[in-house]
Amino acid sequence: MNRIGIAAVTYKENFGSALQTYATQYVLENLGYDARIFEIKGVHRSIHIKKLVYYLGRMFDPVEFKYLMANLKSRSRKSASVSSDQYAHNMLVRKQVYTEFNKKWNKMLPTTHSWKELGKQASEMDAVVVGSDQLWRPSNIVGCFYTLEFVPDNVKKIAFSTSFGVPELPMQLHKHAKKFLSRIEHISVRENTGADIVKSISGKKATVVCDPTMLLTSEDWMHIQDKKPFAEGKYILCYFMGDNPEHREFVKKLKEKTGCRIIGLLHGASYISSDEEFADEKPYNVGPSEFINLIRNAEYICTDSFHGIVFCILNQKKFFSFRRWPDESKFSANDRLYTLLDFTGLSRRMLNGNEDVDKCIEDSINYSEVLEKVSEKRKMSMEYLVTALKS
Repeated sequence: MNRIGIAAVTYKENFGSALQTYATQYVLENLGYDARIFEIKGVHRSIHIKKLVYYLGRMFDPVEFKYLMANLKSRSRKSASVSSDQYAHNMLVRKQVYTEFNKKWNKMLPTTHSWKELGKQASEMDAVVVGSDQLWRPSNIVGCFYTLEFVPDNVKKIAFSTSFGVPELPMQLHKHAKKFLSRIEHISVRENTGADIVKSISGKKATVVCDPTMLLTSEDWMHIQDKKPFAEGKYILCYFMGDNPEHREFVKKLKEKTGCRIIGLLHGASYISSDEEFADEKPYNVGPSEFINLIRNAEYICTDSFHGIVFCILNQKKFFSFRRWPDESKFSANDRLYTLLDFTGLSRRMLNGNEDVDKCIEDSINYSEVLEKVSEKRKMSMEYLVTALKS
């Protein structure tokens, strides 16, 4: 049996990251491969230092500085005493659920303690796949892990549905990007802008495929979740990564019109103080499995999360999507939402927050047509992956 190494995210508490990692391994194993995930812990300190140097060089950019400060503030509070800081306590509860999920569902390779050892481990693989998610964001490029630079030249390298997470790369990273892209034999991306970036920097053509989570059907996803609802009764599930008050106002109006209570999955990217008073219920014992269960059983879902939308579509739910960033922002990852909603024919589900709630409620979704398009994209994406693995 051929061995496949997977470079994916397992070190942070993010629903989408965890679910796409699981899906990538699930699909590869169903294809008959022995798929294992590289453990990043052994080189994480080295990666962190490289990222820190990058951010220090970008601190004079006001947008980047604000983004960095928000993340540093959240990290600082997470490490505070759980007995004196409620946020730190809540994040610890969330972390414990993720730890259990990873232990139960992810097959990890042994931890290595240097880049040299990691490279030796990669040399024993028949191929290495870098997964989906925003793994080619500028800070991850300088980290040199998700760019597969530790993988020897003679080992096949495949990028499956990988995302840059930004509309364009800073000029100072173009040379680095061209170098690592030239080493990857098979490149597929998740967004149209990603294909444009690959083409402009490396001259290579990248195929736009669906996210690994969409390679599984809603029935496949029942394998990792309880059939019983995590939350009883009628509710609106809210999962917002961005801090946009107008999106919360839309949800409040939706609550008034429907009588459903609001369940909020709070502080997904960073701490947002105003959200503390927003939701009727704020569960923190929610991991990846509970996340998809909450979506499956919700009356409505409001989210600016890519994977939130994915699971709404797979479960044929009534949902409303929102932009986390303004389109003109250099941090905008909106194209992943546009690409997803465009190929499923659901572009109209993208809202600003000031729309007429009654009209939005009346706008039904023809899921027979939507799931047919998903099936076509799934088939094309699987064919791409199989060809890349066997070529």
